[in-house]
Amino acid sequence: MVAKAVVLAAGFGTRLRPLTCRLPKPLLPVWGEPMLARVVSRLRELGVTDITVNASYQADQIAAWCGANGCRVSREADVLGTGGALNPLREWIGKDPFYLVNGDIVIENVPDLTLPESSEVIGRALVTELGPQTIEVEPTYGYVTCWQSPEPGWPSTKTYCGWACLKAEILDYVKPEGASSIVEAYEKAMMDGHFIQAVEPADLMWTDAGTISSYIAVNESGDENAFAEIPPIREALQAIGEDPEKTPVRFIGARGSDRCFFSTGKDIIVIYDDAKRGENARYATLARELKAAGLPVPEVRADLPEWKTTVFEHVGSVDLRERVRKAGPRTIESYVPVVELLARFHQLDASKLVLEPSFDQDLYSWEHDLFADYCLGRIFLRSLSAEVKAELAKVSARLLKEPLVPIHRDFQSTNVLWRDEKPAIIDFQGMRYGAAAYDLASLLYDPYVELTAEDRHALAALYARKANRADIEEVLPWAAVQRLVQALGAYGRLISVGQMDFTQSILPALSNLLAAADDAGLDALGALAEELIAEEMKRVKKQVHSCSCGHDVGPLDDPHHCSCGHHHDSDDHPHQCSCGHHHGEEDSHHHCSCGHDHGAPESEH
Repeated sequence: MVAKAVVLAAGFGTRLRPLTCRLPKPLLPVWGEPMLARVVSRLRELGVTDITVNASYQADQIAAWCGANGCRVSREADVLGTGGALNPLREWIGKDPFYLVNGDIVIENVPDLTLPESSEVIGRALVTELGPQTIEVEPTYGYVTCWQSPEPGWPSTKTYCGWACLKAEILDYVKPEGASSIVEAYEKAMMDGHFIQAVEPADLMWTDAGTISSYIAVNESGDENAFAEIPPIREALQAIGEDPEKTPVRFIGARGSDRCFFSTGKDIIVIYDDAKRGENARYATLARELKAAGLPVPEVRADLPEWKTTVFEHVGSVDLRERVRKAGPRTIESYVPVVELLARFHQLDASKLVLEPSFDQDLYSWEHDLFADYCLGRIFLRSLSAEVKAELAKVSARLLKEPLVPIHRDFQSTNVLWRDEKPAIIDFQGMRYGAAAYDLASLLYDPYVELTAEDRHALAALYARKANRADIEEVLPWAAVQRLVQALGAYGRLISVGQMDFTQSILPALSNLLAAADDAGLDALGALAEELIAEEMKRVKKQVHSCSCGHDVGPLDDPHHCSCGHHHDSDDHPHQCSCGHHHGEEDSHHHCSCGHDHGAPESEH
């Protein structure tokens, strides 16, 4: 029986921010119990009696938990990695086998991995077919042959679960100083004739809960009110006089602005990260000031900066995008009060408000770079031409001539909610002085809603009257170019971190960019938009005609049967629109339920 274990709990939990801003990932609760506690319980069920937990990020919290739960703690001033963490513990480990496990996983039905003394097997590691499948395993004896497969996900690849039983000899292969990975030691040991044997129990339940989506999913699969156990949520509920034990809390989404949103039905709990986005910490203060000025924004129910958490009243579940979809041909009627509200917003006396730095050449250029790096570079594998760069410089120069007013900076349809048939504004934490046309363009050229040119003209004219800006339509297409370039860059950045839903917005954003560039007389940018639209349409069409196995199902194949043997029926979505909707019997043959028109039969995809 193995008596000792090292539990790795020193990581920063970066992928789980903002939930880990104040709490180390191993102490985040799953089904009402910290992940670290669950791991330690599994070890003790196997007979382990002596457990050391390493700690670095939020080390005092890990140390306090260890002190209260009978574990040793090994502090690291700098994170030493999964291998380097063993160096301070060499004497304690001694010559006996020990477990090395991650403290931030969720795992059940763990088998005993005790090693035979005389074997060349220097370690046994739990693996699964779930997850990224980045290691290769030889099928006869289960030996790991490669820890970084060049073909992850292929047959014979597995995912290392972060749970191993190791002979003390593994320390001979651990880099003696500084940070290192235990995988480096595994690879050196294998080159010296040793083996790591993969063990894949049939009933193993495992997840690393390493991202917001996976952490949310595992909690939703268990305790019906698991989210109320997350410390900042518990504190928020108590701050507004609600009992965490009796108040249902559900997750309603995460945004690219480093925030997570939870709902009680009556209130919205926002957990935020302000390390890179200082404006997130100022949201509550701005909300109070805007409310006092008579603007329809959520009331602040509680503000807990020490927990990076704010509670707002729930001002509605239907946003402008959804309202327009339900309104159908009466789209413009929903926009009229929103445009009138925007004109009021721009006339606000913001002299005493603490806002973000005003729009200037640097900020406009930053938005251009965002587009070049994340949209052109990462999605389309292109660089920004000198001609397009010159036209974007003209755009920023034109906008810098505009009078400065307090602007929302992200005034698009999902940031306008409806309650009692009236609009309310959210997500205004990025407020700053800038060109009014930037906000108006954000609304009227919004990729999430398809407006006709006639509707845009009518709504721009309405704004001109309400804001006393007769010239607003002259600058509007220039502002639309700037805003859409920023939006496309933002979509690319979000897609790069796994938020693939934003791929659906690329094509409508490019279409709007083309229209705005044409209206502004920006020929190079218009030509680029046309080229990107053609590329994106090919990509979308390829996805529509692609089998889950990766094969293309084209005219040479049976349209419902892939050459690999897969059958392609309605589940393979042959009528998928670029907006993400599927076109079956419920939709018009050429018209999506979201409002997109699919043209002639040859272009219906």
